[in-house]
Amino acid sequence: MSSANFIKSPDKASGTQNSQQRHPSYAHATRAHPPIKESLISKDTDNTIRSRVWKVGGSPASCPSMFFDFTSRPENRAALLCYINECYPDNCGVRLHSDQSRRIVELFLPTSKQCEETSVTGITFDDGECILASKPISADTRLVHLQLSDLPFTTLDKLRLGLRKSLAPYGSLSDYGIFRDHASNLFMGRGYATLKIPANYKYKQLSHTIPWLTSDDSFHATWAEMPLHCLRCHTAGHATSACPRHPSRSRLCWTCGQPGHRAAQCTNRQVKPTPDTYHPPTSSSPSSYSVNSSNSDISMLSVDPSPFESHNDAIISDFIPDDQIDLKPQPPSPDRDAMVQHVEKRYPMSDHAKTIIASLSIPELERLCHTLKDQGKSLSSSTPTTLSLVSSLSKGNNDPT
Repeated sequence: MSSANFIKSPDKASGTQNSQQRHPSYAHATRAHPPIKESLISKDTDNTIRSRVWKVGGSPASCPSMFFDFTSRPENRAALLCYINECYPDNCGVRLHSDQSRRIVELFLPTSKQCEETSVTGITFDDGECILASKPISADTRLVHLQLSDLPFTTLDKLRLGLRKSLAPYGSLSDYGIFRDHASNLFMGRGYATLKIPANYKYKQLSHTIPWLTSDDSFHATWAEMPLHCLRCHTAGHATSACPRHPSRSRLCWTCGQPGHRAAQCTNRQVKPTPDTYHPPTSSSPSSYSVNSSNSDISMLSVDPSPFESHNDAIISDFIPDDQIDLKPQPPSPDRDAMVQHVEKRYPMSDHAKTIIASLSIPELERLCHTLKDQGKSLSSSTPTTLSLVSSLSKGNNDPT
């Protein structure tokens, strides 16, 4: 079935075909817009666009080449290739490059002088837009793409000068700039840079923390091959999840009161004796059975629930996310309230554990119910037996015989 037949449905009244209204998907509606990329190394005008392509060109036996980025052009591939052939009739051919959604064409020219002229003149279209070419990089050059954060908030001129001086010791700058928020167009301290590092040139070793050379400030850079660094404290040697400054490291254990671990992993836990369970009397005498049953039943009703609370609290505490500090209650709903009432009524727990349960979502509550069913301690299992024994004991005491 073609896409046209799938999109349009026949109108029985008029005989025409109308397009079905397509609602945006949840993924499309919640997808965050990418930030706006603004280069600081060169400014594109309304009619001139520079091709920022950094690839190894051609082959040892091929002619010199230049890269064009035609992503902004509305023409199809056939029209673009025909126009390139008209502009450079003495060309040696082209090669198409697939780079995600970009439309990149590598143009081969007979001499290096023609390539130099192409980087200045470019290709001008009928609407006045001019696309300038970019030079290929050598095969022994390493290209490093940096993501910059914690940049100083200052004017664009000072940002341009500071980034150029701060990154120059680490490589040759092909491009650098800042990111702006998509909705407000505001700069929020993030940027990017592309470094070319030739194999025969000794640059300074790239580091995660880079000093801002025009002052005592610094910013941070991340790249694909960087060593293990923590993005919270910005020190090397450990990941963010193992950072000593992580909020989970400052949370105290409910059992021993010490930081650094949870109650479920506590090694200082003191095991308290569990309350005695009910054992039927060995004597078959009705009177002794009634007395023993009443004593056992009263002892079950007066059991101290604190051992049960500490056990259940340790299970519930494991459902707090590591990065969650404030326990905010979830909005009420009938299904959620029913699960909360069931858990709080069946399993003894402290008030703080009830606060944790109030902050859990419905999927987390379902997992907690299954965990408490398998591992939790509950007094409700003995309640029906207790009530039946008390009822039978009362009837026995009122018997006139």
